[in-house]
Amino acid sequence: MKILIAEDDAVSRRILSATLTKWGHEVVSVNDGNEAWSKLQAPDSPGLAILDWMMPGMSGVDICRKVRAQLTAHPYLILLTALNRKENLVIGLDAGADDYLSKPFDQQELRVRLQAGTRIIELQQSLATRVRELEAAITERETVEEQLRNLSLTDDLTGLYNRRGFLTLARHHAKTTRRTGNNLLLIYCDMDGLKHINDTYGHAEGSNAIRQVADILRYTFRDSDVIGRLGGDEFAILGAVTEDGAGLLTLRLQENLRYYNQHSGRAYKLALSVGTTCVNVNDDVDIEELIERADEIMYREKRRKKTGPLAEPAQITDPPVSVVHR
Repeated sequence: MKILIAEDDAVSRRILSATLTKWGHEVVSVNDGNEAWSKLQAPDSPGLAILDWMMPGMSGVDICRKVRAQLTAHPYLILLTALNRKENLVIGLDAGADDYLSKPFDQQELRVRLQAGTRIIELQQSLATRVRELEAAITERETVEEQLRNLSLTDDLTGLYNRRGFLTLARHHAKTTRRTGNNLLLIYCDMDGLKHINDTYGHAEGSNAIRQVADILRYTFRDSDVIGRLGGDEFAILGAVTEDGAGLLTLRLQENLRYYNQHSGRAYKLALSVGTTCVNVNDDVDIEELIERADEIMYREKRRKKTGPLAEPAQITDPPVSVVHR
């Protein structure tokens, strides 16, 4: 780490510099406060500074105040002082110092305080990197969403993404979600009994049933999830999920379907066969491959069903259970 030493006492400055260099740090040393302030304003300024309380030019306390008031990137500041009274320490910390070191300093104490400062600097750098990544991801998502709005990537019947739109946004969503360390869950849904609805009540009512399913999906899943109608009576949802979240999401979907069927007043029931596949954040899998996996699982579920596609669903309490919050 690059460390600034600002100390007007030549002996103390040499001892500090030799010690820090021995420990593997890059040392920049100055003997007055004005030069220290100049170094801290440089583009390649040190991330940590050890400042003598009293020295020519600006004092260490004055530098702390100017750093906090004027610099965007704050170095970690340690005051080097022989003033060990409590009120002096309070003044230094109140001025913006992160820590202090008494003179004459003890090497073990110096090492411990530097280690604490280094950990804080690393955490700050990690946080700054994370913020930049999130800002870049937000900007990228906004760009993608704007592109989607300018293209024919939505389904006219439901307002959800069509297959092309779903694949486009889902790939982007998968890339940005992996940065957060969360796993990916793809849910594939196929309506049960749409042909019966079309044949019995007409295609207009069949289209209305598809729209109702789309509304239930919107209500069930989060705004951050990607929901699409892939064609006909097939839907897909992609989102980030915790290890135990897949079962909760599918449970919420089935609960909302049951609640709709109990209160819709329609002569037919809406039902979905569902297949889910969860992918570890480190797996490099294309979205279309995920769809194929979930489709296979969904058809196994459909074949296992022993009752007809329009069977009465199980009763639930009113209102439906909100297992996963939006």
